[in-house]
Amino acid sequence: MNEEVLRHDTVDDLVEETVTHGGATVLTGTGGSGKSHTLRQTQAALTTAKVNAPLVIGSVAGSSVPLGAFAGVADIPAAELDSPTSVVDAFARRRSRTVLLVDNVELLDGASLYVVTHLISTTRMPAVLATRTLRTAPQSIAELYDSGYLTETALPELSDSEAGALLAGLVGGRPTPRAQAELLAAAGGNPLHLREIVRGSADDGRLTETPHGWELHGPPALTQRLDSLLGERYDRLAETAIESATLVAMAGECPADSVASEARDALANADVVEVGDCGWLRLSHPLDGPHLLARCSSARRHEIAHRAISVLRSPSAEVRPHARRQADFLALEHGCDFEIASMMALAEHALGSFDANLALRAATAVLNRDPESVVARRVAGLAASLLDQSDTADRHFHHAHRLARTDSERTSVTLAHAQHLGIRHRDATEALQLIQRTLSTVHDEASTAHLQGASLRWAAVAGHAHGEVPTRYESAGHEGAASLITAGVSGVITGPLQETVVLLPRMREVPAEHLALVPGGDSLIDLTEIMALSYSGDVLATRRRLTQSIEYARESRPESLGIWNYALGFLEFLSADAERAHSAARAAVCDLAWRDSTGLLPAAHALAAAAAVACGRSIEAHTELDSIPDAAANDPKVVMLRAWADAWQAKAARRTDQSADLLLGTAEWLMTARHTYFAGMLAHCVARMGRRPREAAVLLKSTSDLAGGGLLRLFASHADAVARGDLPLLEQIASDAAELGLSATAADTRLWLSDIKDRRILSETAARRHLLAADEMRLRIPTMALWNAASDRSTLLTEREHRVVRLAADRYSTKEIAELNEVSVNTVTNQLASAFRKLGVGGRSELRNLLGR
Repeated sequence: MNEEVLRHDTVDDLVEETVTHGGATVLTGTGGSGKSHTLRQTQAALTTAKVNAPLVIGSVAGSSVPLGAFAGVADIPAAELDSPTSVVDAFARRRSRTVLLVDNVELLDGASLYVVTHLISTTRMPAVLATRTLRTAPQSIAELYDSGYLTETALPELSDSEAGALLAGLVGGRPTPRAQAELLAAAGGNPLHLREIVRGSADDGRLTETPHGWELHGPPALTQRLDSLLGERYDRLAETAIESATLVAMAGECPADSVASEARDALANADVVEVGDCGWLRLSHPLDGPHLLARCSSARRHEIAHRAISVLRSPSAEVRPHARRQADFLALEHGCDFEIASMMALAEHALGSFDANLALRAATAVLNRDPESVVARRVAGLAASLLDQSDTADRHFHHAHRLARTDSERTSVTLAHAQHLGIRHRDATEALQLIQRTLSTVHDEASTAHLQGASLRWAAVAGHAHGEVPTRYESAGHEGAASLITAGVSGVITGPLQETVVLLPRMREVPAEHLALVPGGDSLIDLTEIMALSYSGDVLATRRRLTQSIEYARESRPESLGIWNYALGFLEFLSADAERAHSAARAAVCDLAWRDSTGLLPAAHALAAAAAVACGRSIEAHTELDSIPDAAANDPKVVMLRAWADAWQAKAARRTDQSADLLLGTAEWLMTARHTYFAGMLAHCVARMGRRPREAAVLLKSTSDLAGGGLLRLFASHADAVARGDLPLLEQIASDAAELGLSATAADTRLWLSDIKDRRILSETAARRHLLAADEMRLRIPTMALWNAASDRSTLLTEREHRVVRLAADRYSTKEIAELNEVSVNTVTNQLASAFRKLGVGGRSELRNLLGR
């Protein structure tokens, strides 16, 4: 993709302002924001509309040539360029079919500027002028604005979607989530800046293609062109002020008193620094940092780094934990001295923040000084695991086990190693065995509790039966925080849901310094809370929360995107739209292949496969299933989704009894593995088919009694109502499901009701009413995965027929309906006839009776 597809809305606004309203506007925007490109797009749009749109461009070279900007403009003979008056007269004769476009109005020579202002103020010619700001525009242009001859159109920054699309086009592929977040943040919505930092980073070797997308290694680099543009702001600053700005760039932020008052004032006046919320100084523009560092020699950078480290370790910075971490980062970058404990704190914080590269570098620096450090080995192993460097991780964990002496050390190493085995090797069984071996050797009460919590986690992932989830956890330290989070997550897998609800406030109270050391800890707490919300049955509220989480993750926590896309895909798949589920699952697969801190990648492949089956893409489904390693075959999430896909294919082949057997058999196995909610979801599919409803009802009652939550209560009521033929209750369930966003459940229930043949208990009109309601839901969400027998599509109304029928039932005349839909009366008559035939009604009176509720 290139810029040509951007700025359509702005171009449309400019054409509307000039052609329709005959007005003049000044287009403002920062350097590189796309003003020149937007003018060219506007010129093309005007030309297509048969409007003459000459483009006049101011330049430094032409600013000394009178009327030089108008030389070469089409339809302006050279003879008429002898004076400003002649040029004005030439344009005045064409004013009714001309829009004047002027780029870089601040660089026009005096005569050309006179022509432009005269054409707008006296001739009232429609025009679009481009400049950076009204403050920097020529005085005569500012006066036109003040007098009302000009309006301002501010060119907006690129939206996230526009910038993301432009970035993908620039790299010729898909950037990793972290690279995209960092590059877009650095560009700040400016297309020129984005192009230049992508080019500069690629040329510098920092932006490289990997199997998971284009990855950024270190901060973005600048091209010489962009560096020169940024440097213009520093040309008038004293060297001492530039050195102070470099200090701020190195430190990230620093106390105001660390910069001399004279330099501080100069930098503030030049818009180089600003004061943050805490009263510390920071750079105003993110790209200034790379520019300032590039201005320094390596020796000078090293000297300023020492000063920055001293400032960040000063007493005034003690209340800022980030300052200490930045000091250690600079020490790591520039080979300065550091304290081992402080560097390990940086490594653990980086690991908890998903910055695995930094965590591995910091831990390795400690190991270079102290090869016997158990903590450094553990952190290095986890960081290498997250970076998919399995051999390196295995080596670190081997040394860590050898070095561990106390129960606490053995527990800490075991928990980390189990995470590596379960997530990177996809072998939850081996992770479980490692934990159980360590459990037999430790005696400390807290260590035992942490290991038992992890044992429950990996037993659940391995599909093994396990005990109750404890609700009393000692949450001291980051390992206690991890155990508490594990208990919460386990609770929304096994139930009872109420116990997780009780745990959630305690999870929210975990101190930030402990939570920061649990990789993805805050995301896992959010996920637990959202899963608890979804199991209440409120799909609409859950979807909103997940969408918000995805938006936040894109900007601030890209490593957690895979979790949220998987959760959204799972929600959509079982409740509403299989196509949206497939899209979210594919995004989750890509994100988790890059960074998977929770072991969800096999499940994401299984979800993508099941959604592909529901959408009729069987070849793609096989590819996804083949990507799941054998070690993850017993993961209950994988087992559940595989069973769903196999059962769906059996149903499609009209082997409905086999489909029901497979779903119920898998649901019973899930119950033995204490994946209660998954078991209930599969049993619910059986009830929606109308097959073996009594068995489904018994299993669903068990799941509801064990786990609780509104979702399973609704499913259990539905299965019981199907088994007993309780039509009033099914009508209420269909209504409740639709209100909650359980669209597939509502549609299947309506289809089941519409298929009842006994007219003593359900009239023909009521049956048609249910069919029509299901039809309308299927029209809104055509890719719902419905388990009830699909009706003949030839009997379903089209979208236009639905609209016409509703208007007719609301007593609109045929002529009024035609006017509302902007079609002929004959078209509406034919649409109503077709709809009446499909619905089996003879006229509007019967139609109103059918649609009475």
